[in-house]
This record gives sequence, C-alpha cells and structure tokens, in this order.
Amino acid sequence: MVKEKIINTQTKDGLVVFCDNAIFYTLTFTIFIIPLFFNIYSYDQFELPKLTLLRTSTVIMLILWAIKIASQGYINYKPTPLDLPMLLWALMNIITTFTSFAPHLSFRGEYENFAGSLSNLNYVVLYYIATQNLNNKKQIIIINYAFLFSGLLSGLYAIAQFFGYDFIKWNEESMIKGRYFASMGNPNFLGALIIMIIPVNIAFFLIQLKNKNYFYSIFLFLLFVLLYVALFGTQSRGPFLGFVISMMFMLSYFLIKLYNDIKQEANKQNISFLFLFKTLIIKYKYWIVLVFIILLISIILSLTTGKNATLRLWNSIVNFKQSVSVSRLHIWGPSIKIIKDYPLLGTGVDTFKSVFPKYSGVEFAHIDGANVASRTAHNELLNIAATMGIISLGIYFLLLYSYTKMWYRSFIKTTDYNFKMIALAMFAAFIAYFIQNIFSFGVAAINTTLYIFFGLQFIFYKEYYPVKIKNIFLPFYNELMKIVYFFIPVICGIFLIYQAFIIYKADTYYNRGRILGSVYNKWDLAIAEHLKSIKLAPTEVKYQVYTGLAFERMAMSSNDKNKQVELIKQAINYYTKGVQLNPYNAYYWGNLARVYAVLGDIESNQQYLAESEKYYLKAIERAPVTGLFYNNLIDLYLRHGLIEQTKPLFEKLEIIDKNMAANAYFMLGNLYFTHKDFSNAEIAYKKSIELNNSIFQAFHNLGVVCAAQKKKAEAKIYLEKFLEMAPESDMVPNAKKILKDIK
Repeated sequence: MVKEKIINTQTKDGLVVFCDNAIFYTLTFTIFIIPLFFNIYSYDQFELPKLTLLRTSTVIMLILWAIKIASQGYINYKPTPLDLPMLLWALMNIITTFTSFAPHLSFRGEYENFAGSLSNLNYVVLYYIATQNLNNKKQIIIINYAFLFSGLLSGLYAIAQFFGYDFIKWNEESMIKGRYFASMGNPNFLGALIIMIIPVNIAFFLIQLKNKNYFYSIFLFLLFVLLYVALFGTQSRGPFLGFVISMMFMLSYFLIKLYNDIKQEANKQNISFLFLFKTLIIKYKYWIVLVFIILLISIILSLTTGKNATLRLWNSIVNFKQSVSVSRLHIWGPSIKIIKDYPLLGTGVDTFKSVFPKYSGVEFAHIDGANVASRTAHNELLNIAATMGIISLGIYFLLLYSYTKMWYRSFIKTTDYNFKMIALAMFAAFIAYFIQNIFSFGVAAINTTLYIFFGLQFIFYKEYYPVKIKNIFLPFYNELMKIVYFFIPVICGIFLIYQAFIIYKADTYYNRGRILGSVYNKWDLAIAEHLKSIKLAPTEVKYQVYTGLAFERMAMSSNDKNKQVELIKQAINYYTKGVQLNPYNAYYWGNLARVYAVLGDIESNQQYLAESEKYYLKAIERAPVTGLFYNNLIDLYLRHGLIEQTKPLFEKLEIIDKNMAANAYFMLGNLYFTHKDFSNAEIAYKKSIELNNSIFQAFHNLGVVCAAQKKKAEAKIYLEKFLEMAPESDMVPNAKKILKDIK
C-alpha cells in the first residue's frame, strides 16, 4: 500500500534516529576513507581493498536502512530527478552483464579494474542511501569536510613520497619514478582525486575568509598549495586539464556575478558602469590582490617544484596533435571499431581489455609496447559505448543532463553564501571528473565521491522543490513480522560482507602464490596458495590462469618425465578453465598452445602439437597484432621442420615487431645451418641483422656460414664485427680460429 504525504512531517522514534545518524556517519567515513585505504597483503593493493571496504560500508548502511524501515513499518521513498536515468543505468548494467561473452567477468570486472556491474550498482546504491537518508544541509558541509580532510592526508602522503619518505617500500617496477601516487596506486588516479578536492578546498577557503576566520583561511590556503604541488607531482595531463576547466568554471561564475552586480547597481543608482566598476575594484581590492597572489604562487610552484610536470604539460600543449595521437588516438580508433561491431549492447561490462587486442593496430604495439592490451578505452564515453552499447551511452548522457539540471535549478535558488559555494564546488568537481575521464577512466575513490555528490545535490534540491514522500507499507506487519524484518536484512548483510571479505582473502592467497613462485621459486608452495585462492573465488579467471602457470613452471623444473607430464596436464586443466571463463582473452589461448607444445615434445605426440597449433591460431585470431603468438608459432613450426608454414607468419611479424622478427629469423638461420643449407642460412641471418643489428650471435653465425661457402671477405667482415660487439663471448675462440684459417 502506498500513501503520499508532505516530506519531514512524521516523528521519529529513537531507533530510527539512531539509524539515520549511523548511516550519515558511515557515509561520511566512506567518502573519507576510500581514497586513503590500501592493503599490501593482497596482490591488487589499491582498487580491490578500496572496493572491499566500500562494499562493506555500503552493506552496513543498507542494514541500518532496513532496520529503520522495519522499525517504522514502511519505506519512506523520496522521488528524485535522477530516478529514471539512475534506474535505467542500473538496468543496463544488469542486461549487459548477462549478454556479455563472459558474464562472471562483467559482474566482478576485469582484474585490476574491478569495474564490473557489481561496482557500478554499488555506486547507484550509494546515491540512494544519500538521497533517502540524509535530511539537512549541515550534513552536506560535514561530508565535504571529511572529503577535504581525506585530501589533506593524500596530499601529505604525496609530498612525503616526493622527499623520499614512505612507510611502504614499494616494488620499483610498480612505481613511475618522479611521479606521486600516494594511496591511489597510480599518479593519474591521484590527480583525478585531487582535482575533485581542490574546488571543495576553494569553497571552504572563501567561506572562512568571508566569515573572517583568518586562521582557518590560512590553513585552507596552505592546503590549496599542498594539493596544487601534489597535482603537479602526478605529472598527469588529463587531470590537469580537468583542473583548469573546473577552475575556469568557478572563475566564470564569479566574473558573471560581478558583472551582473555592477550592471544592476549602475542601473539602480543611475551612474555610469565604468564609474561603478572602478568603485567596486577599490572595494574588492583585497580580494583582487589575493587572486593575483594565488596566481603568482601557482606560477612560482609550477616553475620550481613542478618544473618537470610543467615541461611535460607544455610539450603536450605545443605538440597537442602528436601528444593525443601517441597517448590516446591509438586506443580510441579501435574503440570505435568495437562500437561498430557491437552497437546496441556492447561486448559486456568491463570487457574492453579482453576485446581490444582484436581491434588494435600496429601503432598501439609500437607506442605502448608489444604484448600489451589497454585496460579501457581511456575515454569514459567510448568505453561505455564499446562495452555496454550506444543505448547505455544515451542513458549515461541522460543521467549527466538530469544531474546538471537538478544542480542548476537548486543553485539559482540558493541564497545562503556558504551553501552556494559548496554547491558550486561539487559541480566543479563533477566537471573536473568528466573532463579527466575523457582521457582516462573512473576508479573507486573518485566514483564513490561522484555518486555521493549526486546524492548531496538532491538535499539542496528538495529544499526548494519539496517532494512528496511515498510511504510503502510493509506487508503482514505485526510484532512477529517486525522481528523477521529486522533479522532478514542483518543475516543477508552479514552474508554479503562475508562474500566481499572472501574475495579479498582469495587475493591474499593469490599474492602469496605469486611471491612464492616468482621470487622464491617454490612452485609447490605457490600451487598450494593458488588453489586456496581458487577455492574462495573460482570464477576469477586470473587465479585459474596463474595456477596453471605454477603447474607449468613446476613441470619445467622437474627432471622426472612422468611427473612433468602429470604437471603439464594439470596446467592444461587450469588454462582450459581460464579460456572457458574468458574466451576472448588471446593470452589465455596462447597459454594453452604453449603447454600443449611442451606436452607434445615430451611425449613425441603429433596430436598435442596439432592442438598447440590450433590454439596459437586462435590466439592470433583474437590478437592479430600481438607478435608473441606469431613468434611462438614460428618456433613451433621450426622445431618440427615445417618451414613453409612460417613464411606468412614472418611477413606479419616483421610489420608488428621487428626485434621479435629478427630473433625468429635467427632461429630460422640456425635450422638451415643444422641441415647444412648454408645459402638459406646466410639469407636468414642477414635478415635478422637487417631487422636488429645488435644480435651479435647473428654476426658470428653469418661469418661461419660465409666461411663454409668460401666467402672469405664477407666472413672476415662479419666475424670481426662479432669480436667488436662481444669480446667476452664464449664463441670468441671459434671466431678467431675461423679468421686464422681463412687468411
């Protein structure tokens, strides 16, 4: 039964008040802690811990909300302007998860991103927790202060990293030297967080300055300097562009307001616009001086502490076309191709990384490196269209439009200076988020903030556009059912929190397995840890694949043929589960191909070798510009004397990866040399040197085959070049002997 009544007219009992307060403080804690939280015991040390904590806090708030509903006997539902787009967005996340080629992957998200429908729905729930449970504008101030305090700690950590003080000894391979990442794990993500914090910082600074709280004003000004330095320390171009445009938005508001005030006052007093302008300049001279001081400090910091970042950004502006081409266009182009092939529903939520290699060009391999796949489209709009379809993109635009309209309608009605500044800051943060995501993508910390800000804006909105509460009464409500309504959400909530913890726990086992194997070479212990991770999270494809890898590595370290076969078959089993969970990932097919080749060699079984060939071809089909698969298939053919089959592969590999092609030609030369086909060996070695003239072994072998063909002059040239390149090589005595013999 649904009954309508005007908002905020009902009285609340003690339990309801407690739940309201607990939800508010938990939401405040969430926006504060998510940017700061990480854990070094899991393999993914940043995004997964943040999302685990986010899911836990979200479930706690849902439990409290459910208890409040059970105590009241009805649901207080406040309709919001974002209901339609928000619910359609949630629906499309569910639909495109089920239509995905890998539903499990789309639900939880690609490992490292974890941006599946589970996360997206979590953000939607945050919006409704905020809109349905927050009641006044004072709560908005407190939540924004919590976000600002989180920014203070993030900024301090970033600066500490700059000076070499870090309480965590990070793996150097995971760090980008000279760039801060603080508790976000990536300089770009830290930059994205900072540009959402700075508008809030400026808003509170202006509020305190207007209220003549100079101590807090100085503190907030210093915080701005800290955040500005930290932003430059990230050297991230997308976030910096977002920062500039969000600041231009805030500045535009103040300039327009100043212009309108001058114009209105001039008309009112019947004096000239210019005279009044001069008068106001004198009146607000301290504010103007303050703005110039801020600009001066910004310039000084940009040319001193942020010198490297400034140069990087300046080069990007001067060479804009080249910069965009190098950093993003080679990803955006393939993204458009994906959209053309999957226009309506996309490939599935967060499946971009798996699908991208099929559409990427050679340019991507040359710029970003061979055997690399882009995590996302590095453009939120393209990424949504590619993975969730054009329908979802349209809904996303509707969501952004509805939010902008809600903000504008409430903003123009707000007369209180403090709340107007906060509303302006939250919208500027939204602009910063949107601009930087044209070149990047959202992560837990900034997405959490965005959706909470969406919800906070509704609190402003309903102050000026009262909404009617729809009271949806619980069925069969009595004292006995009240107990049931209390316990069901608590039990369900505990189960959901446990599930979130289990996923995180699985990653700690996965991390131990990776360390035991790759660092200590204890593959038996590594397998035991990997199996624990699979037991807890059997649908996480990464755990299946790396369990297979551990079995494969253990097989390679064994001298017992029977044990090798047994371990390789175990590896095949887990690699097969990997391709079943994610059939679009070329590397998983490549893993299968590799171990079948090993098994075929051990048992001299042509059937296994045929399986290896089949899976390499599948890998190439899914990643046609990934040189690794061409190289491995060439190696397979050459080891079994199938030279003719390699010719089309060589042609493609030369285009994709010259260095890899050079090594492949070197292997071909060795094969010809073994069969005493010196003429073809010479051609192959020369081709190897042509593609990569740093392979000193090729010079040696070329000299040998030239000597074998009585080409003394050429042999002398190549062997002397070899001696010059590798004077310490164990092949030097042989080269010197041949040179002596051909004199």
